[in-house]
Amino acid sequence: AGKQYLLDLTREGYPVIPTIDSPADMALLPEQERYVVKPKLGADSIGLAFVSREEIRGHFADDRSMLVQPAIDFVYEVSFYYIDGKFEYAMYAPDTAKRWALTEYRASSEDLDFAGRFVAWNSMEHGIQRVDACRTKDGRLLLVELEDLNPYLSLLELDEETREGFIHDLIDTLNDMI
Repeated sequence: AGKQYLLDLTREGYPVIPTIDSPADMALLPEQERYVVKPKLGADSIGLAFVSREEIRGHFADDRSMLVQPAIDFVYEVSFYYIDGKFEYAMYAPDTAKRWALTEYRASSEDLDFAGRFVAWNSMEHGIQRVDACRTKDGRLLLVELEDLNPYLSLLELDEETREGFIHDLIDTLNDMI
């Protein structure tokens, strides 16, 4: 429920955009000019705001319903798609101004190790998971979001073989759950 997992993963030392929900945890965030504030239970960037370090304190809610993260200057965003813990394909947005103008991404073994850690952490036996990450200027991947409730799949942007393989695996997992 919500994005509590970002706080949990930050505290557990996973490669995630550092996330806090209390001014007491400010030391977990790097010093920089801009930060992102967003609702813990939000979606689709509703309620998201960019603020300066001086403005952060005014955006924390007493009920810890707001998250604060550093604004990451990244090269691109990439999404890794899994069914039942099995990697299916990856898509990325090479233009940071067009998040959903996606193209297929050839994931390296290091990329798959990164995404696989979050799939294992999430411990979902059946279903679709999407691991959204950003590639930082220094080449690292950081988790942006784990999506296992209603992931957008970008199936029309896939080549036919990958799309058909995904659909086949999805049908198999649905049949296994019956």
